[in-house]
Amino acid sequence: MGSTHYTITPVSVGTLTIDKSQQIWGQGFGTKIDIPVLMFYVEGGGKRIMVDTGCSSPESAAKYHYPFIRKPEEDPTRALEAIGVNPGEIDIVVATHLHWDHCYNHELFTNARFLIQRTELQFAAAPFPIFANAYESTIAGMVPPYSKTKFEVLDGDFDLLDGLKIVFAPGHTPGMQCVVANTARGVYYIAGDNVGQYENLEGNRFGRPIPGINFINLADYYESFRRMERIADHVLPGHDLRVLDQARYG
Repeated sequence: MGSTHYTITPVSVGTLTIDKSQQIWGQGFGTKIDIPVLMFYVEGGGKRIMVDTGCSSPESAAKYHYPFIRKPEEDPTRALEAIGVNPGEIDIVVATHLHWDHCYNHELFTNARFLIQRTELQFAAAPFPIFANAYESTIAGMVPPYSKTKFEVLDGDFDLLDGLKIVFAPGHTPGMQCVVANTARGVYYIAGDNVGQYENLEGNRFGRPIPGINFINLADYYESFRRMERIADHVLPGHDLRVLDQARYG
């Protein structure tokens, strides 16, 4: 993984209310849970990296997706300022995937490179109808939030920096990518929606880990899980409130 050590700071930009089964396959149908919308700020080796960039406004989210609460201090700009980060100074933005709750606010990061997998960008342009809402590709004539972003397109794994790697991890979406960071406390895996909750990692009577209910290819998903377990000392889920129990990782 290299010699450079990174720190990872989770940043909450609001809270969604969803059905638990959306996060954990086969469990909690009809049970509503609150989940944070998270960005992850990664710093090390003189570089500043954002992994995911948050979602739309509460009004848009409630109209087209799920009930969403954003406290004033969870406005993306204010939330980053609270941890001493100026969005204009971010060097790299890694979009784990292009679902609406992970890829808004790109316009804040005026000097960043934006990285996406080719397969994700292709699928987002013309998703299967049941996934169109998640990509905001056809609803109410809306323009996808990433439509003006100039992406650098990746094809698979990518050694981003010394001690920092992007891994191709299809499952939740065709072009899901996750970030693996070397830290003073071991290798952290920023899992995005491939692991929404710590409970996904705990498993059930059929085994572990468990995917969420929304996936594109289950065989790919389980292979991504197996690879994650080989790589990672620690996993940071994409939507678990307990991630915020610790201000910084690494």
